[in-house]
Amino acid sequence: MGGRAFALHDPPLPTPRMPFEIYSRVLSQTLAVLRQHYASADPPIEAPGKADYGDVDFLVAEPLDPSFDAFKTAKKTVAEKLAVLLKAKAFFVESGNPTINLAIPWPRTEKDNPNDEKYIQIDVHFCPSVKIFRWELFHSAHGDLWNILGSTIRRFGFTVNDRGLFLRIPEIELYDRKKSMIFLTDEPKDILELLGLDESTWWKQFPTQEAMFEYAAGCRFFWVKDKVEEGEAEGDVIADFDGAQEGGDEGKKKLKHNDRQRLSKRPIFATWIEDFIPRCREEGRFSKKEIAREQIREEILEKYPIKEEYETKLRNWLLVRHKDELWRDVIKGSVPDEDVDPAFRAAAIRQLKATIMERDPFDGEIPAASVPNGEGYYDLEAVRDFIEKNWKRAGEIGLVRTQERALQSMRMKAEKKGRLEAEKEQ
Repeated sequence: MGGRAFALHDPPLPTPRMPFEIYSRVLSQTLAVLRQHYASADPPIEAPGKADYGDVDFLVAEPLDPSFDAFKTAKKTVAEKLAVLLKAKAFFVESGNPTINLAIPWPRTEKDNPNDEKYIQIDVHFCPSVKIFRWELFHSAHGDLWNILGSTIRRFGFTVNDRGLFLRIPEIELYDRKKSMIFLTDEPKDILELLGLDESTWWKQFPTQEAMFEYAAGCRFFWVKDKVEEGEAEGDVIADFDGAQEGGDEGKKKLKHNDRQRLSKRPIFATWIEDFIPRCREEGRFSKKEIAREQIREEILEKYPIKEEYETKLRNWLLVRHKDELWRDVIKGSVPDEDVDPAFRAAAIRQLKATIMERDPFDGEIPAASVPNGEGYYDLEAVRDFIEKNWKRAGEIGLVRTQERALQSMRMKAEKKGRLEAEKEQ
């Protein structure tokens, strides 16, 4: 929570930002304690160039004692034990949140006012397995680096989230981004290799922000648009349709909503967009386009065993879209609505849907237009033609069936009422 969790405490506990020497001291002392009780315990690698710190974060997994296992023991109990070990003044535990917040006393120095009460927020995030621990450590490294890389790889069909790397199916993501995603891997080594980034560099803190930018620009999907045309259509990311990074004022206009929020709240991401990318354009760097989305998709389908899942998911989605078009545009859209009684039109649409999509006989026959091909697709023109010729008859049939259903419902209600009265008399 960036060091603000205990502003909600009663009374509020001040947790001011820390200089590096205090942060480093608390990190070292806390890590020593955590490693006595967890086989895996590490802080995420911090972003470069930070002048001060809001809190101290840790990831832990593989508890050495069940009483420190937040997934088998009540998380509040684990928090109480850690609070005693770390001499915390207070802690927060939230249901469903795998992170606990602790407020420990600020280490006193000669510069501190002895009457000045202040604390340091420590966040301990529990991971259910060492595999998830390693992924979280990788995904949370270097602060804003994944925001930067995400803006680069998004137009090539990739998404990285708290679970791993995913490939998106373009035909599906236009309508449903979540359903378009196919899991690829949660192995950091494989992801960095795919992005063309050096793994050994990743696991070290960057000395400067500029060094991190240069590393991110080494991603094989990064390239900078050589110029920005006035009046271009807005995109959903800071890239044109070929994936070129735009940056600057024009690039900011094309940011998707989440990126615009990051731009206003994340200074490093803002510097990447507002300064680094325009500077690369001015210097003529990274202007050579190396690969297109279609090429990388074919590479991924060859490398990962997802081809069958990809094709099945796409095929099923396209069929769903086809049937949605059949119902909304063809069946409902082909029945006139002017100078037609609404009840009659509704009855016609219901009957046509039953005939076309549910293979209900029409005047005793199954129309050819209601028979899909071997892949489940209908001849939409044949369906339109059938509806234009038969929608009035469908309305007549539909009204009769509506009346029959109403009468049957009345009979069933009357029979039920009779049974209840008979039972009451008995």
